[in-house]
Amino acid sequence: MTDWIETSTGNRISKTAQIIGSDNITIGGNVTINAAASIIVEANSSLAIGQFCYVFPKAAILASAEKSSIGGYVVIGRSALVKSTSIGNRVIIEDECVLHPNSVIYDCCLIRKGTVIPERMVIPPYSEVSGVPGKDFAL
Repeated sequence: MTDWIETSTGNRISKTAQIIGSDNITIGGNVTINAAASIIVEANSSLAIGQFCYVFPKAAILASAEKSSIGGYVVIGRSALVKSTSIGNRVIIEDECVLHPNSVIYDCCLIRKGTVIPERMVIPPYSEVSGVPGKDFAL
């Protein structure tokens, strides 16, 4: 017996992952959602996850805004919390980060371990962000 649910598009979802509101979630191909990860989408919301994303164990994605999105090739680290945000392509969110509602992370960004992104903060493309609250130190 396997510990994963595998779809025809290459998605792998751990049987211990918690997914609530699956009718409002679109998952691209080759996405991995690990053990004890949570994805919760409220009834009036939607979440789109791009292809080749990787969600580490104990990460949580909460979508309560009308439309939340996670681009392709995104890594969400262990114990990270992502709340109703817009995340571009090729973004790495390291362990224990918190992204508050309505924050926007553009393409090719690195969010360092333990960073807190405040509500409504916009992270420009090609940024490296760290701290509490997160500050862009790569430009």
